[in-house]
Amino acid sequence: MNPKQRHNKKVQLVHEYGPCCWWCGCYLPSEKLTLDHLKPRSRGGSNSLENLRLACLSCNNSRGNSLFPPRQQSSIVPELYS
Repeated sequence: MNPKQRHNKKVQLVHEYGPCCWWCGCYLPSEKLTLDHLKPRSRGGSNSLENLRLACLSCNNSRGNSLFPPRQQSSIVPELYS
């Protein structure tokens, strides 16, 4: 993703979910939020909005390329894990 695409995805996600970290719920200005992949790209995830959430740097870094337990994955975005 180039910087303009990244910015546009952040704007769309802030509009959809608010300017908060998806994981810990902390409020951050949009320039401090990172894009986090629900299904990491290294595991076949895409840059689609359905696979992206806003996250603080701490939460994004601590997740690395790990996946959620399957029951959590399917409840968040079912089409990614079926």
